[in-house]
Amino acid sequence: MEIEAKLIIPDAASARRLQQIEKLDAFILDAPHTLKMRDTFFDTHARALRAVKYVLRVRRRSDSKIFITLKTPAEKIDAVHRRPEIEIQTDFARTPKTLLRANLPARIYQHIAPFAGDAALHQLFSITQTRHLRAIKSKRRIIGEWSVDRVEFRAGARRQIFYELEIELKKSGTEQELEEMIAALQKQIPLDAQPQSKFARALEFMQK
Repeated sequence: MEIEAKLIIPDAASARRLQQIEKLDAFILDAPHTLKMRDTFFDTHARALRAVKYVLRVRRRSDSKIFITLKTPAEKIDAVHRRPEIEIQTDFARTPKTLLRANLPARIYQHIAPFAGDAALHQLFSITQTRHLRAIKSKRRIIGEWSVDRVEFRAGARRQIFYELEIELKKSGTEQELEEMIAALQKQIPLDAQPQSKFARALEFMQK
């Protein structure tokens, strides 16, 4: 289960301020590192996954790691999104143009087979993002990950750039601690909740 807060960053200046925060009440933000990512989304020609609100993604990162991820429908309360997720590192040399049953990890195939069967999965679109990542600590526990994201959508000559903060819980973190982090952040930099996933916004952008 992925549990994270998604918050709107209004501009680049606010993103820089968020990158510089070192403490939120009792929570300490560790040293940062940066990753660039290209996310490519897949579905059947008949849009079998979209019909059941499943999202299948291949993520290629600047550290040379590639992951395939399946997300199923989310529950959203204010800024907090809870969503079942399966994420598996793959040995793809590059992002495939098409995913076949043979390319899919068994755990992911088992979840999509009732809807997609053995149909080929084709690229829908890709988005790019640069993530400024920091571990969140409470005493000696790493309870979450702080990510200031610069996200870019492209479709032909059209381009859209926006910024977003994601605070994702790790296994040792609790939802109460996540709520406490959000409350502490709002005292420093008030931010509005982001109700939509990046996939949903990208889909709207690509369909314009």
